[in-house]
Amino acid sequence: MKFLAAVDNSRTQDDSYPANFKPNFDSVFSVVIQKPLSTVFPILGTNQGLGAHILLESIASDFQEGAADSVNVNGNLEDAFVRTAAAAPAGQGFPRQHFSYIETIKIIPGLSFLDVVVHLDGTYTWDEARNTTLYETSSDKSVVVRKIRRFEEINGGTATNVSEVINGQCPFLLQPIAQSQARTAHRYVHSTRHSLTAQMNLYHTLFE
Repeated sequence: MKFLAAVDNSRTQDDSYPANFKPNFDSVFSVVIQKPLSTVFPILGTNQGLGAHILLESIASDFQEGAADSVNVNGNLEDAFVRTAAAAPAGQGFPRQHFSYIETIKIIPGLSFLDVVVHLDGTYTWDEARNTTLYETSSDKSVVVRKIRRFEEINGGTATNVSEVINGQCPFLLQPIAQSQARTAHRYVHSTRHSLTAQMNLYHTLFE
């Protein structure tokens, strides 16, 4: 894993974000992890396990962790847009981790020249008091993604329900691909041509 002093967001940053954010793909899913919240949240809810859980997705690679800072939010974190917000003074706001990685989407297996390679810059921000996180990325393909993750104790505190809501915006021609990848990140897909393991269904492996 590479560690950088900072992530340069200038390559993908859209000065109109989030004013022009109009989602045109989405997905909702949840999984139960047979571990208490006190074990699950540090790994899936903070920067402690950020690279590990992103790289569970089969198309993800080259995760690079950038600067860690904090950000002030008016209202609830899940209603905010913080990826391009200025850092808060030390000791204020919600903790925020900058990062980048690459997604390689195979259109036709075996024909690598048709692969769509996407470079993503993002931030991961968390509200530990409310067991809520906000994942935001923007890519060099003009794809913007917001992912809200919530954690809930269940079964008397012996297990944790992790729910995710993905909303994203992309160019019209990329919408079918983006929608498919959003659903694939949540569900196991299998056909005679290929199989992709859902990222969320592998979360439990980070605790084994």
